[in-house]
Amino acid sequence: MNIIKSIIISLMLIIMTGCSQHEILITAHRGASGVAPENTMSAYLLAMEMNAEYAELDVQETADDVLVLFHDKNYIRTAGDSSNVWDMPYDSIVGFDVGSWKSEAYAGEPIPLFADIIDSVNGRMKLNVEIKMNGHQDGLTEHVLEVLQEKNFADQCIITSFNLDAVDKIRALDPSFTVGYIFSKMPKDRDVFVADVDLLSVKNKLVTKEFVEKAHAAGKKVHVWGKVDEPEEMERLYKLKIDSPITNHPDRWRTFLSEKK
Repeated sequence: MNIIKSIIISLMLIIMTGCSQHEILITAHRGASGVAPENTMSAYLLAMEMNAEYAELDVQETADDVLVLFHDKNYIRTAGDSSNVWDMPYDSIVGFDVGSWKSEAYAGEPIPLFADIIDSVNGRMKLNVEIKMNGHQDGLTEHVLEVLQEKNFADQCIITSFNLDAVDKIRALDPSFTVGYIFSKMPKDRDVFVADVDLLSVKNKLVTKEFVEKAHAAGKKVHVWGKVDEPEEMERLYKLKIDSPITNHPDRWRTFLSEKK
């Protein structure tokens, strides 16, 4: 009887192990930017409707030290103004329309304040806060951290940057925050697998089975950006057991993952 019981327990453990699935959390890239204009309130509200667990955003400072969401160094692509982000005070950009370039349905969409986005998603969706270095930032890293601390947002966000010095600064100032390093090419001067970060945010072309296994063995999660929304690539990344696709189309990934379950 004991032998039969042991066999049954062993079989159950095998079945349970086989059924367990690696958890993949969806990150909406600049919000649901495949549909709504990037880095806008509409994009983040839509990302929540699409049930994204995280949304990525780009934070920069205006000339008068106001934290806003914006990706580029100047406003030409989305607002039609060639001024640099760091040269303009907030009052001068508050009337910019950053929605019409995407669709007339979003005409009049303003550049949002970082604090407003935090308040809008609080308790509903977490954030991947990218500190966007433009070469003219002065105290940006500290300012972003200060706002997140004031909002008690440490457990609802991760902080990332292409600038590893900024990431190291966050780690030193407040170790309670989860931090990640973004890169599109393997750094020659740093071993990313031993860097003091919690996750690696990497372009999809670098992601291989060896890369993911090495990162996971080092205790680091793998977030992937770039061309991650086509069916073949979604399947490949799923099989590699990445931790989060940073996608322009969170609804596509939600449907894909639901079908896998």
